[in-house]
Amino acid sequence: MNVSLLNNLVIPKLLLATLSIAVLAGCTGEQSSELTTTASCDGNVTPFQQLSEGQNVAVSGVVKGIFHGEQQLGGFFIQGEDGAAFVADAGELASIAEGQELQVTGTVSSYYGGWQLSDVSDIANCGNSEVQTASITLPLADNESLDDLIHHRVQLSQDMLVIGHYQLARFGTLDIATERLYTPTQVVQPGADAAVRSAYNNARRLVLDDGSWAENPAHIPYPTGGLRMDNPVRSGDTIRNIEGILVRVGNSYHIHPVIEPEFIATNPRPAVPEMPEGGVRVVAFNVLNYFNGDGQGGGFPTPRGAESPEEFARQRAKTISTMLALDADIYGLMEMENDGFDNNSALADLTRGLNAAVSGSPFAYVAADAPRIGSDAITQAIIYRSDRVSTAGPASWTTEGAFSWGSRPPLLQNFRINGSNKEIAIVANHFKSKGGCPRERDDVNANQNDGQACWNLLRTEAAAELVNWLASNPKDLNHTNYVVMGDFNAYRMEEPLAILATAGYPNVATRFDKDGASYVFRGEMGSLDHMLVHESIWDAVTGMAHWHINADEPIAFEYPLSGKTEWQQEHFYAPEPYRSSDHDPIIMVIDAAQLH
Repeated sequence: MNVSLLNNLVIPKLLLATLSIAVLAGCTGEQSSELTTTASCDGNVTPFQQLSEGQNVAVSGVVKGIFHGEQQLGGFFIQGEDGAAFVADAGELASIAEGQELQVTGTVSSYYGGWQLSDVSDIANCGNSEVQTASITLPLADNESLDDLIHHRVQLSQDMLVIGHYQLARFGTLDIATERLYTPTQVVQPGADAAVRSAYNNARRLVLDDGSWAENPAHIPYPTGGLRMDNPVRSGDTIRNIEGILVRVGNSYHIHPVIEPEFIATNPRPAVPEMPEGGVRVVAFNVLNYFNGDGQGGGFPTPRGAESPEEFARQRAKTISTMLALDADIYGLMEMENDGFDNNSALADLTRGLNAAVSGSPFAYVAADAPRIGSDAITQAIIYRSDRVSTAGPASWTTEGAFSWGSRPPLLQNFRINGSNKEIAIVANHFKSKGGCPRERDDVNANQNDGQACWNLLRTEAAAELVNWLASNPKDLNHTNYVVMGDFNAYRMEEPLAILATAGYPNVATRFDKDGASYVFRGEMGSLDHMLVHESIWDAVTGMAHWHINADEPIAFEYPLSGKTEWQQEHFYAPEPYRSSDHDPIIMVIDAAQLH
């Protein structure tokens, strides 16, 4: 960290010996009556390092950042030679400006990693001074800590990248870092290597805040010009000129800017990845709880997914737009409503929507000979272009072992490629998620703190069960042209994927899209979704890519209406692929001539 002092001279708006202001105690106190002070700057102050909860003291410092108003932090920050603090108030305080030296008397309480003064009883203006800013370079040196700069005015000496925006619409924050950060087990082995990578990530990240604690604000300031569907901020975009006040929120360090940061769209929205011509185009796509409200769910709100017909219409339009743009022959879909296969089902509804958008009604879906597959609220589904491929035999699945609960039953459908005798078998999967951890810490599926999160043993057992099931050849196929796809809820270097690779189902991304990712969680990217093929058809794969339309886009652009103003409901949405889900789809092409 280069902690150099930048000489930013600020001339105060008013240079007064007395101030007449209305003061509010902020989060911890009540509004006091208007007061007029004639306090002198007598120097009878308490050092910042000696402050403690509940004291009524005077402190002295220079105003380094002003955030007046209910839609902002409701106060300003002052900084002395040995520390800094937040001063809570209610008024606009036009007479206070950056660079003023103040002596403030009030009650001390904790405030986001440091101290605040509320119930302010006296303020004296002691002149003006240069506004000095500490320059920070990440990662810090071993002997440095951001805790030493809490409530100080800081400036980042380097450009930063957006790495996440999960709380952008709710709290106005962006996760930022010196580079795109990978989930540790996407790139290194679980265990000690993952712990090292996690420390590497944490040393390079911060949170860009918006100078407010307001929830669901009407205006989202980021990027420049305000957030809109046609003015997105995507993970991978660059931010420069970040300068503001440093606070700590939990274990994260936030910067509330005092000048407007500059946004540069260095990761623009991508078109559909270019794929080799010809061959069989296969897609894996998690459709984010596609529940149509007409099946076993019995209307809206649904158990998962859309809460109203209006929300569902928005979700449906985005999903259909994405699938049509991908132009696949076969789609393996995850997180479809598990409500059967009749005309009222979510699967039938989605297929109708696809056919309504094109001529000839070429889309069809795989209907299993069962009311539903498994007992979970969601299931896998397969939609295909009947003018390009045809089903060869009925669908199959297993609910044995690890698939009796948690990991959804794998869905297997064999296809014959129209115009040839070649066949290809699609196996759609959705393993147990990393959430909802067991409460007992000694549970074998609890988080083992190795980077793989909880339920890893169940996912590992599911991978082994899947291998054994396919080895039994449940459909009596005369080929091994297996495409094993889906949401495995395991990153690339984790044990479930290792078991599948060892058993002869390598990950196609290691050949075609090694740096690709389908998901962003807490600002770290990786692939939970994968395309695997049986090793016997490895050379038949001619292309594969992630289409980065979702994970890099703000969650604010998803279909839900709640928590948004009418303006936001209109301008945060478009019936386009971007943020149609939280997972990016994967597309792969296989040369049918090389199939067995």
